[in-house]
Amino acid sequence: MSYICNMENKLSYKLDIPCYMFDNRSLLRASSFMDIAQELATQGSFQLGFSDRQMAPHNIVWILARMSVRFNTLPPMYSTVTAQTWHRGLKGLCYIRDYRLLGENGESLVNATSSWIIMEKTKRTIVRPNNLEGIVDSAAQNDDFAIEEPSERIIVPKDFKMEAVAEHRVIYSDLDCNGHTNNAKYTVWAMDSLPADLTLKRNIKEITINFNREALFGETVTLFHGLDGDKHIVEGRCGNSQIFISKLLFD
Repeated sequence: MSYICNMENKLSYKLDIPCYMFDNRSLLRASSFMDIAQELATQGSFQLGFSDRQMAPHNIVWILARMSVRFNTLPPMYSTVTAQTWHRGLKGLCYIRDYRLLGENGESLVNATSSWIIMEKTKRTIVRPNNLEGIVDSAAQNDDFAIEEPSERIIVPKDFKMEAVAEHRVIYSDLDCNGHTNNAKYTVWAMDSLPADLTLKRNIKEITINFNREALFGETVTLFHGLDGDKHIVEGRCGNSQIFISKLLFD
């Protein structure tokens, strides 16, 4: 796969989307886009000199905090797309990275924005940006945006009704190289916990997800579901800790 930095200063590559990324209707799975975005983020940060590998001597690592995705058109099986990413710099305590999938005629199929923090690996504590000068560039690579506002913090009212719908025990295939559940797995769990009439018959249009605590090998995560207007809320809890919370909209 050949990555290029195009004239807009965005990392870009052509992708023939593999068959295992599609669902029962031969459309791109939401979790498959999360996988594509992970690879884009990895390659994009490496290009700029602050990938996990390049930051390893400082004992720090990237952690995805929030992500929002808008699916304008779900690519069908055997699609060829252009995948793009770019670093939008620092906003508050988070580094912003955006993504697009473009169709063969240049149309925008998927737009996404993500917010990242940096964790000290041994203590597993958050490193503030003012301690990262000379390691991570806080300037934007490009001022364009896929989604203008950073991914939102999802807050549900105290009286919001949530029903326990599933449990998931964290297993080998959930883990990534940081030793915790890979971020794309939470979207798999969320989609698997929803009614089949939604996931098997309707198109996902939007996902926002907050990653609030690591889920580690052997832990059991209870999944809760609630309906907020036309949006489905899926929350994963381990004991009294919220692991993640997501908001999903279908057509």
